[in-house]
Amino acid sequence: MKKILVLSSQSQEAEQERLEQLSARLSGCEFVIFAPKVFRGLFKEFRFNRALKKAAQQADLILVCPAAHTERLLYLGKPVHPLLDGVDFEAFNAAKERSLPFPDNLFNVKNPIIGYLGTIDDNVNLQTLELAAEAYPEWSFVLVGPVRTDVDFLGKFPNIHILGEKPRLHLPAYLSRFDVCVNLAKNNGASAENLYQYLSAGKPIVSAPHPAVALDYTEAIYLAGTPEEFIALCKKAIVERDAWKVRRRVEYGRAAGWDARAAELERIIKELYT
Repeated sequence: MKKILVLSSQSQEAEQERLEQLSARLSGCEFVIFAPKVFRGLFKEFRFNRALKKAAQQADLILVCPAAHTERLLYLGKPVHPLLDGVDFEAFNAAKERSLPFPDNLFNVKNPIIGYLGTIDDNVNLQTLELAAEAYPEWSFVLVGPVRTDVDFLGKFPNIHILGEKPRLHLPAYLSRFDVCVNLAKNNGASAENLYQYLSAGKPIVSAPHPAVALDYTEAIYLAGTPEEFIALCKKAIVERDAWKVRRRVEYGRAAGWDARAAELERIIKELYT
């Protein structure tokens, strides 16, 4: 049994779902989550480091998220690789066609729909959304995900619909009704999960240059660095009819699927023991 230490900046609960996707596709691997957010609240710095070194000694491989910390952990003396976000490709690829059940709370929302999936927190640039909603009252902005920041100031816009958290199984149905998908992350600490969901569905995407992985898809998505660019690119994406871009996005989504992520991790493990 190969023991894999997972060092994540996310909470243990948030990481568990991702690892369940991987462990279901890998045999002979045991994942041990080591979440600094939890440990730092309980121990002083030296005790945290001691606990980390002990966990690393017992591991065959270390996976780290975010990837930027990979090189910093080489001192532990074990192979270190980034733990990437992934996507249930088959589920979200089904959103490519509008054949999924129509969500009840979208019946009175007019098209075009500019949609967002993901947590709504301080890392989401809601000010850009506010400017876009004011500039184009005929567009509908739909946000689906848990709300963890103040959104009351958006209540004055009848074309902004904040629907809250929905079961994961229902997300593809919402995505299937989006005309344009948006990512409004402010920094690289954001998860890339919603980006992979959008890509899997082949939908037009207008994204901030965060997280950094967004820069890997510049041929298939629209990158907006300012609110003005965001609005202009949403306008362009609404009327996009580029079959090549759709196919390319789906290819990228498939490459980020959990099957592909598990296969890559399996390759890494095999290389360690050959």
